[in-house]
Amino acid sequence: MGGLLYKDFVSINGKKLVWILIIGTVLFFGLRVAFPGTMNQEAFLTMTEDGQEMNLLDYLFFSIFACCIIGILGLVNGWVAKIVDGDTKNKIRGYISSLPLEKNAYIASKYLFIAISAYVFLSFEMMWGVICNAFCREGVSSELMAAICSFIPPLICLVLLSAAIELPLFILLGVQKAKLIKIAVVMGIGFVIVGFLLFGNLNWISENFNILTFMNWYETHTFEVAFLTILSPVITLALYYVSYRITCFFSNQEV
Repeated sequence: MGGLLYKDFVSINGKKLVWILIIGTVLFFGLRVAFPGTMNQEAFLTMTEDGQEMNLLDYLFFSIFACCIIGILGLVNGWVAKIVDGDTKNKIRGYISSLPLEKNAYIASKYLFIAISAYVFLSFEMMWGVICNAFCREGVSSELMAAICSFIPPLICLVLLSAAIELPLFILLGVQKAKLIKIAVVMGIGFVIVGFLLFGNLNWISENFNILTFMNWYETHTFEVAFLTILSPVITLALYYVSYRITCFFSNQEV
């Protein structure tokens, strides 16, 4: 199993990625210490609609933090196809099946690799959130950062749920067919979004989706968000395991 996991680690250029994460974390920490939200320079200060003072530096680091979260979600999602496609192209899967390994070891390694990757990135994201929040200005900035951090576990769980759907498709149907299905779903969602942008009420979005409305919603639903943060990993891991068992069952039927 260890060898299978290391093979996938190498296939995604894992060593290079580890160095990027470490250097990026050190750089992010250094910049945050050098430019804290508590700076009182007038050029960086602004007022919210409800009269609270904010530092634009906090906005900058919030944006960087949010982009990192979105980028990581997309990165891990892309690995699902990559770790399976690499084995197919290099005929590694057929070679592994001839080795004296446990029957479902290959499938288990794919599920375990994505789960470990998600956990590692969750740890890094929470660490970045703590670093960012430690130097935020008290008030709306600190509260907004805490709210963003509370949504990180559910978002990571969303990636695992996506992997729980995609892994059976890529392993059982093959990379090409699974990619066609994924592209069709993404294009369908894209058409819905484009249709809304062309014919939907965009003013309603601008009026109801901003920092203040988000913070008001978060303060009103603090218990629900906390409950979701606690419950989502349990539900996700259960569904993830069910997906693994389903993949093993149909894979063994093909043999």
